[in-house]
Amino acid sequence: MKWFKPRAGSRSLAVLTPVPGGVVALRVQDTGEKVRVLACARRDNTMPPAAVSAELLNQVAAEAGIRLMPLLALLDQEAYQTMMVEAPSVPDDEIKSAIRWKVKDLLSFHIDDAVLDHLPVPGGAGRPASLFVVAAQSSAVRALALPFHAADLPLEVIDIRESAQHNLALRIAPADYAIAILHFDGENGLLTFSFGPNLVLSRRIEGRGATGEALFDRVAMEAQRSVDYFERQYSWFPLAKLYLAPQAESKGMLRRLSEYLPVSVDVYDLNQVFDFSDSDVAANQWQAVEVQNSMFHLLGASLRRSASLVEKAVGKAVEKTVGKAAGTAG
Repeated sequence: MKWFKPRAGSRSLAVLTPVPGGVVALRVQDTGEKVRVLACARRDNTMPPAAVSAELLNQVAAEAGIRLMPLLALLDQEAYQTMMVEAPSVPDDEIKSAIRWKVKDLLSFHIDDAVLDHLPVPGGAGRPASLFVVAAQSSAVRALALPFHAADLPLEVIDIRESAQHNLALRIAPADYAIAILHFDGENGLLTFSFGPNLVLSRRIEGRGATGEALFDRVAMEAQRSVDYFERQYSWFPLAKLYLAPQAESKGMLRRLSEYLPVSVDVYDLNQVFDFSDSDVAANQWQAVEVQNSMFHLLGASLRRSASLVEKAVGKAVEKTVGKAAGTAG
């Protein structure tokens, strides 16, 4: 079995991933205009996400009809970090080593347990190019991949929430303008900035411990700081708008964001991108903001058609570990 190997041309990926409290599968079809959501399945899991069983993965995959499809899973956000660094002026074959030196003191885990990947961010206005770097814990990547191997499921991509939001940005961004997307689940937020094919910047926002207007203030203030930073550091990427992922308190959050931010804000309308009428889940359930909020990153992940940020970097590490595990089992 080959892990994380991108195929030539466009391909359709199904999402099968552990989530808090269970495992979720999602199967879509991109028609060129809208993306048809065809199947969605979920099973609860009493064990931590890292301890998901091969049996449970197989059950959910079978229910969604995706056992033989190339699969994508999302890495838990606690298992990786993202950061921006200045692009090193070194030959291409030395970039990985240079990045390791740049980020080793920025990580919350040891560099020896890190697998790194990066995306280029073009420079402008006299500023040098930079790199959007993803540092994932190799132990967490292996823990995610091994149950798929045990279940004989074709996991091809391990992805992250930042690139899932970037996929959603690509579907609605106006030409020659950047947009920001903010997802907030009531406790944690993720804010990403995209310009064309470039995922330029991401910030995590901590909301835990605050409620009501105090929570709106905290999120809006952090969003304002991030927007100000983006507009200072990347002034050659004009920011058109910030989109808020659907959530229960959208009206209150939008009102406060509008008061704090220098750009217009709006709710991201998933119905502009996805057609839920063919789903095996009732279409009216998809219109519930709680469902759209919880499925936001899975829907974004289902849009990808190319190699992920982390799949190339972790492929060898996972393949090596899987090989050892298979040898031991044999």
